[in-house]
Amino acid sequence: MTTDILDTLSYVNSSCLELLLQEIVPTSVRLSNKLNESSTTTTNNNSDKDVTSINLQLSTIPLDFPGTVNLLDSGLLDTDDVTLRVENHGYTLGLKVAEFLLYKSNNAANSHGAHKIVDILDIMKFVCRDVWKCLYNKQMDNLRTNHRGTFVLVDNSYKLIANLNSARGIQDTISKSKAYLWFPCGIIRGILMSFGVAANVTAEITAFPAVTFNIHTSINN
Repeated sequence: MTTDILDTLSYVNSSCLELLLQEIVPTSVRLSNKLNESSTTTTNNNSDKDVTSINLQLSTIPLDFPGTVNLLDSGLLDTDDVTLRVENHGYTLGLKVAEFLLYKSNNAANSHGAHKIVDILDIMKFVCRDVWKCLYNKQMDNLRTNHRGTFVLVDNSYKLIANLNSARGIQDTISKSKAYLWFPCGIIRGILMSFGVAANVTAEITAFPAVTFNIHTSINN
């Protein structure tokens, strides 16, 4: 049997990927802040510096220094500009992950005669099982549906926020973690769109770090 080239590739360390993904929200906030700055503002002081210094602010947001989290107190954190940007990152990744996993699935189907994924419930199971296993090395913990196009997916310990911890307490941790949830919402929406299913995906933290994803489609199953 011919070896699949994808099985011979090296993959990114999961811990490094998690740390990288945690920068999605801060980077989106800094970008929104930069775009909102007046075009007449001069930024010549550090424009030629490519090296990040511990004493050099990463943006014009007050106290936004490397290694600090003051950025998350910015009023931009919950703006549509930031949430849409974070969600779009997830959506793009979702399309690519779906392409990769479906390629693998089709190869397996050709080898073992497995059935193709066509039913909406099977698509949701694909998200819970294959997608989450690929991204987070675990499956979703629960899947519920009303069989009228609405689905509820539950991850009892969502890895992207599980290690977040605000010095101000659990409520502040939950408040700041909400911005990160747009990323997996985008992933799920991208996965579904790869199957031709348009969906509205939202998420809520039920009992930190448990996350519930609410998915609304127009498909009755």
